[in-house]
Amino acid sequence: MHTIEDIELKLEKCEKYLEDYEKQSRDKKTELELFYKQTYSERTIYNSDGKELKCIQDGFQDTYQSACTYIKKQLEFIKQIKSLNIIHQNKFSRQMKKLILECVEGMENHFSYIDFENLLYGFSYKIDFAEEYVAVLILARFSSVEENIVLIGGNGSGKSSLAKTLKGNDRENISVIPAQKTLYFSLNDMSMLSTRLKDLENLLLENNIDKSKTKEDYDYFCFQNNQFTKLIVAMREQYTEYLMECEERGVVAEKEKNIFGQLRKIYRVLFPEIKLHFRTETSDYLVCEKDNNFYHVNALSEGEKAILYYSISVLMAKRESFIVVDEPETYLNPSLTNILWDLLVGERKDCQFIFITHSVDFVLGRNEARIAWIKNFVYPNHWEFEFVEDNFVLPKTMLTEVLGSKKPIIFCEGDTKSSLDYTIYRALFGEQYTIIPVGGHLDVIKYCDVLSESEWLGIECFGIVDGDNYSTDKKKLLETKGIKVLPFNEIEMFLLSNEVLEHTMETILPVNAHERIDEFKEQFWKRVTEKSKQIALTTTKILADEFVQKQKIEKYDSVLSIEQSLSKIVEYNVKETYVRNFTKITEIINKKDYNQLLVICNLKKEISKELANKYLDKDFEDKAIQQIIANQTLKTELKNKYFKLE
Repeated sequence: MHTIEDIELKLEKCEKYLEDYEKQSRDKKTELELFYKQTYSERTIYNSDGKELKCIQDGFQDTYQSACTYIKKQLEFIKQIKSLNIIHQNKFSRQMKKLILECVEGMENHFSYIDFENLLYGFSYKIDFAEEYVAVLILARFSSVEENIVLIGGNGSGKSSLAKTLKGNDRENISVIPAQKTLYFSLNDMSMLSTRLKDLENLLLENNIDKSKTKEDYDYFCFQNNQFTKLIVAMREQYTEYLMECEERGVVAEKEKNIFGQLRKIYRVLFPEIKLHFRTETSDYLVCEKDNNFYHVNALSEGEKAILYYSISVLMAKRESFIVVDEPETYLNPSLTNILWDLLVGERKDCQFIFITHSVDFVLGRNEARIAWIKNFVYPNHWEFEFVEDNFVLPKTMLTEVLGSKKPIIFCEGDTKSSLDYTIYRALFGEQYTIIPVGGHLDVIKYCDVLSESEWLGIECFGIVDGDNYSTDKKKLLETKGIKVLPFNEIEMFLLSNEVLEHTMETILPVNAHERIDEFKEQFWKRVTEKSKQIALTTTKILADEFVQKQKIEKYDSVLSIEQSLSKIVEYNVKETYVRNFTKITEIINKKDYNQLLVICNLKKEISKELANKYLDKDFEDKAIQQIIANQTLKTELKNKYFKLE
């Protein structure tokens, strides 16, 4: 058994070899070039771009540079390994220690016998240990984690590549359940009847994470097409062996002491109406029973077969291994996904799971797991990632969407993605930004602050809130936080801006568009005149609410100090605020300033639905939204005039 001290001595030894080679290559470069010209004059080499080099001078320089780069890369890798803490004893640290030992023993064998004359070509054909064993550095980041891990990130963030690299060439400890799967049972190839549990265990230990995604691989194609069949055959073989062993030992077989029994237990929880049976006839093999009717396993739905696939794969994985699951939600009904994985994780407590996903529902259901967010990926094997702490302020639903985005974030008002705010801002900015509705304007401000303060995330974010009669000072303050204040009282008023009115009406009623617009505006002015007191009262109420929310009891060393703090609320001059607002509305009405009207009007649907549908066109709001979505000219006008996100 090698101790940490043994490993450190081996690393020092390998480092010394490389430093000696580095010194030789530097001190004896002239001798190396002469030896190269004399010995390799008839050879052809290739530069780093694959170009054939026959010129001796170019050939030497390329070979020399390649050897120097190799040495530096391995030395840097050794320094990184030496800086790691491998004392912590969990599955990840034990796997890391195993790989480090394997790596340094390989280095010893490769670096200990290169003579001076073969220095350049010796390194040209050596193993790139920094590449082959980069998994060590990933495991080091996981070495303090006792829980299962959920890897999340946007498309192209290297989630599958990270798991593939973590797996590496390991054929002992890391089982893989790939995303690509063919769920069809067939015994056309009778040789599959000989599949045993050990065969499946070995197949799961293959590095199949991205074969189907990155290249043509006929062996993988065959493996994928046959895997579902092999899983079921191997389960039956294990079941038969278990029953025979019980008979030979003279003990009663226990239903849940074998993989088939464990599978049926899981199936009873998820599909209590379905029973699974093996049949002696090869044509039937595994059959399902529902309401006293029997049917072949292929007649199950894709989701029901997926549960078979995942369950048998997990239950057959090697004991005390890592189980890497790529896209664990594939084919599954969201309502069953987390129940299934709760059951499987419970059955395999001896294993540690690494889930690769971008499913919000799946992440929300993994309460026992740590979330590892891949914030940056540089091909082929450099990742920056962070573990998200349990006390992080963002709700998990929002966190998953934020971390899964490859684009900057815009927080907007609205409770759901069916809200008017989300629909409009997605139409305007969806190509460049991820739009997330978070509730009211205070929520927008809060979550912008959270991301801005969380510098480790490195995520650019903005917010957009309705005008809501904000003061100039408040608008400036929000702008400093990256929050754009809509130059309209509410999003509904935005749809009645001159730009939206003209483009929409000229499209749907080109002949009399402007007559309709003029009539609508006339009715709009009339309604606002009638409701001016109500508008002023609503605005006053909003401002009073905001004032009260900002009042905090700073001093509470006595009853009097608390009373004095509360007295500020009582002293708020509601009447003065109302008069100021009413006067402002009256001035706007007298001047017939339409743009200012949209700033102060808070009548919402009363205008954008009732009046607009009557005097502009039926379902005007929907048609205006369609114009914003489809009309690139309008979209550009609106963004340039009303939004400057920077």
